Amino acid sequence: MATGTLVSLEEYLSTSYRPDCDYVDGVVLERNLGEKDHSKLQGALLGYLYRRRKEWGIHVFPEQQVQVGRTRFRVPDLCIVAGAEPDEQIFTRAAVHLHRSSIERRHHDSDAGTYR
Repeated sequence: MATGTLVSLEEYLSTSYRPDCDYVDGVVLERNLGEKDHSKLQGALLGYLYRRRKEWGIHVFPEQQVQVGRTRFRVPDLCIVAGAEPDEQIFTRAAVHLHRSSIERRHHDSDAGTYR
């Protein structure tokens, strides 16, 4: 759900949202925090991937902010990064973003079918 007000990129990056919000082309989008089943699945996936991180050469981060476009920032449920661990606080690269509401959002985003 959008807040209904356009927000500058600078304002979004300097504001602390609780819970974290996505930012798409000037619009702040509330995130669906999920329910028990979602939480259990997220925890199970995190544990599974985390235990294999060294073997697979990956890093796994829950609820990590990722810049997926010049004016697009998402906070996926899980973020998987291959190779070296990023030094940046807001990631600009990730191998995979897993987000519960990415399918639901397809019906709301102008770029239907993508997670950008």
